[in-house]
Amino acid sequence: MTPVAAEAVQRGRLRTVIRVSGIITPAAGSEFIASAPEPAQILEVPHPQGDRVASGDVLVRFAMPSVDAELSRQRADISRAQAFLENARVTQSRSRDLAERGIISRREMENADNEVTSAQAEVARAETARQRAEASLARATIRAPFAGLVAQVLHKPGDMTPGIVTDPILRLIDPERLEITAPIGAADAPRVLPGAAARITSTPGTDPVRLTVTSRPAPGSGGGDLLVHLAFVEPTTLTVDTRVDVEIDGEERVDVVLVRNEVLVSQGTETVVFVAADGTAERRVVTTGLRDGEHVEVTSNLRAGEFVITRGQVGLADGAAISVDASVR
Repeated sequence: MTPVAAEAVQRGRLRTVIRVSGIITPAAGSEFIASAPEPAQILEVPHPQGDRVASGDVLVRFAMPSVDAELSRQRADISRAQAFLENARVTQSRSRDLAERGIISRREMENADNEVTSAQAEVARAETARQRAEASLARATIRAPFAGLVAQVLHKPGDMTPGIVTDPILRLIDPERLEITAPIGAADAPRVLPGAAARITSTPGTDPVRLTVTSRPAPGSGGGDLLVHLAFVEPTTLTVDTRVDVEIDGEERVDVVLVRNEVLVSQGTETVVFVAADGTAERRVVTTGLRDGEHVEVTSNLRAGEFVITRGQVGLADGAAISVDASVR
């Protein structure tokens, strides 16, 4: 006779908890990456890493010789076009006077008018080109699009940059708008719903850092893993790029049959429990549902009130004689 321990099956409430590891990231619209608009030399990075900046503050200034040269050329073109227009207007005025006195033909007067029109068009084209050059020059100064924190400075004054997004100069974030982004398995994804409560489990202190799920899990921008986004319920002192462990409350079921996890025995592809009945061990193949760290839901072949063997069930044969002994652990 095999000594075992047993306990009565209970009905109760069970909520699944999904455990993931995520990283603190800026929320949408709260991160700005500064990079040069074209190949340039960095003249100034006035704010070091860790500085707070206001919206509109200068973040980076560049020297862009090609833009400076283009602006000088366009300004010279405007001066030439304006001089040509002034000469054309003088000629036009003289031609009208001569035409009125019958000294030149009407055709010659029309030619003078056409010269003025052509000169005006040339001035307009030069002015448009100058405005484009000035707009390019304005890009040589990058300003903060929002108030925030300089999270990273990746270049120093004097550095040359090729002017591509993969060579950033500076990273600005809004530390008041942070979230956690975490990959989640496809099997757990349907259990994670917007508005679900969650908490960080890897930070020191007695009070958990409370979170809430803000989106259903979805593929990230590069595809691959499903990602879930979680917002902080209260302001946090945690910093961007910190890795944290998170528990997310999943679906909840009430009035279900529950057993402790250690009651289950895996035998091949089957999950079984052993029920203590009339001094014998009865092997039951069961199906399971939700589980948490302590309990699992049994959805078939087991009723509340029956006694399941909690210790001594491993290696037990169906129909084996047993004695229920509270001292068995």
